[in-house]
Amino acid sequence: MSILGFREKEVGFIMRSPLSNLAEIFTQIFEASKIYSNSLQSNESSTRAVLIDPVIRALGWDTANPFMVEIEKPINQGRVDYALFDFDQEIKIIIEAKKLGADLLKQETFLSLVRYAFSAGVQDVFLTDGVNWLHFNDFQPGKNDPTRQLSLANDNLVEVAGYLVQRLDAARYWPNENNVQDLLQQVNQLKSEVSSVQLELARNKKSIISEKNNEANASTEESSLHIEEFTRLSNIASATGTKPSALLLPDSTIVRVTTWTDVLTQCCKYTMENKKSLRIPLSDAAGKKVNLFSLTAPPKGITFFETQYEGKRIFVYTNYDSNNCIRNSIHVLSLVEQSQNTVEPAVVYN
Repeated sequence: MSILGFREKEVGFIMRSPLSNLAEIFTQIFEASKIYSNSLQSNESSTRAVLIDPVIRALGWDTANPFMVEIEKPINQGRVDYALFDFDQEIKIIIEAKKLGADLLKQETFLSLVRYAFSAGVQDVFLTDGVNWLHFNDFQPGKNDPTRQLSLANDNLVEVAGYLVQRLDAARYWPNENNVQDLLQQVNQLKSEVSSVQLELARNKKSIISEKNNEANASTEESSLHIEEFTRLSNIASATGTKPSALLLPDSTIVRVTTWTDVLTQCCKYTMENKKSLRIPLSDAAGKKVNLFSLTAPPKGITFFETQYEGKRIFVYTNYDSNNCIRNSIHVLSLVEQSQNTVEPAVVYN
């Protein structure tokens, strides 16, 4: 009999705390570390995808939103795996990832963390292989011990959850959910409008240059790029940990981009501008069982942009990692008649 005077069995559910739910996620992550140990012990990218990204997302950080999480952030002539930003776009937390089973206490790794922390003005730094989490927030000369060591293998997982919520939860740095969602929608709308203006300007500039037959004198940023610098989207095996800087659309227009989400956004806009009577909703190509184009807005916390297509209000889902952004970019561009294209879509990235 419970304290409320009835049996949990009769009610049909058991009340669980948020910490116990997070602890259950940690249990699943630890089980995954054992199942896929051979692969994860030899590959940092896999460790991040399978063990670390789920923890960050469970703590409220949208890893697909560069305003919250920047992957491979350049700091002090190096790159940190995750830089977590607050509402005012200041870096508050750095997370450095290593492959499963790596020696997290190597001297050179610690010195790198110190440089990153002081360069970015960050107090909280985490070092992890997905199972073991080391927290540093008190860097002093001659002291290289972590403030706290956590282990999904050996520690009480509710206590691990409590510590990470206290130190790593996104709610510490972001307003409540409704305000965050409103902000994300405003940001997505602004990015959409800016991208549209950039695309229109680029096309108008191209048309004027063509009419005047004066390409050689065009003083645009795009003219400094050469076709050999571009890599076809279809030739990119993996874009994990990379960033694009320019996109070559099928009509030879070059657009400046900064994220793989920008690439997908531009490709979707190109298709909507060059393909009539698209069937909407339009499924994606990433195996996520969601609609790339939809007449209804995605759930809260999902990144998307809103636009107009043939007089209808359209929502375009962009909540993908880099590789699935590429897959969906190729997918959506394939809907345009090939006779309208002059080149294969390609990017400059590193």
